[in-house]
Amino acid sequence: MLENRNKIFKLVLFAILIALCYVATFVMIPLPTGGKIHLGNLVCILSSLLLGGLEGGLIGSIGMGLNDLHFYLDTPSTIIRTVVLKFIMGLICGTLFKLLKKKNLKSINCSIVLFILGIVFLSVGIFSLYVYLNNGINISDKLITFNIIVPICLFIFSLIFVIFGIVFLRKEAIFNYLLISVSIATIINILGEFIFRVVLAMFIDRMGFNASLTLSLAKIPASILTGSLTSLLAIVIYPPLAKALNLKYKNI
Repeated sequence: MLENRNKIFKLVLFAILIALCYVATFVMIPLPTGGKIHLGNLVCILSSLLLGGLEGGLIGSIGMGLNDLHFYLDTPSTIIRTVVLKFIMGLICGTLFKLLKKKNLKSINCSIVLFILGIVFLSVGIFSLYVYLNNGINISDKLITFNIIVPICLFIFSLIFVIFGIVFLRKEAIFNYLLISVSIATIINILGEFIFRVVLAMFIDRMGFNASLTLSLAKIPASILTGSLTSLLAIVIYPPLAKALNLKYKNI
């Protein structure tokens, strides 16, 4: 009886998280480059950590896929990219997190990773500031420009990563597992966004290579900022959320 009730609870939670993922994607900050910072990835990642990689991947794929149907019905490449990449992101995050907990790798300390990410974001921020101050750069005869908000956000995230690196110096292993799982899944998603956007725009939307490349490059800042926000919020939100759900399981 208890096992059946837990299955029902998981099924209900699965449906609720799909709805939350759909709604969270509407919570967004559009960028001048054409991309947007949104919270859909956060729900996908949290779902993967709570329920597992397969479930989290399906939640992200279905939730954000339905959202794209609302906005991008006339651009099928966007919908395909979302459905595939969000499933992969959730699957990797949940599977890796489960594996790390099982192996119990207590010696892992991710403060160094956070410091490196801080340096990377600082470097990209300096580059984007250079592009902004020089009114853009030419790539394949296309002018790429950044709004001032891009370097500002990158500098802020660089500072946040450094601060988190200092905080995580003495944190327990679970936070390190979270950081590794979420960061790897997010980075793969960012790279996938860039590659899929170029390929699908060329072969499905019938855009030329230069136009597809320009489109993908212009939206990289949004992917990076969304991924960074997702990683930071997931690491903070997951522990208390998991604790609350564990208490719920015990009370069923």
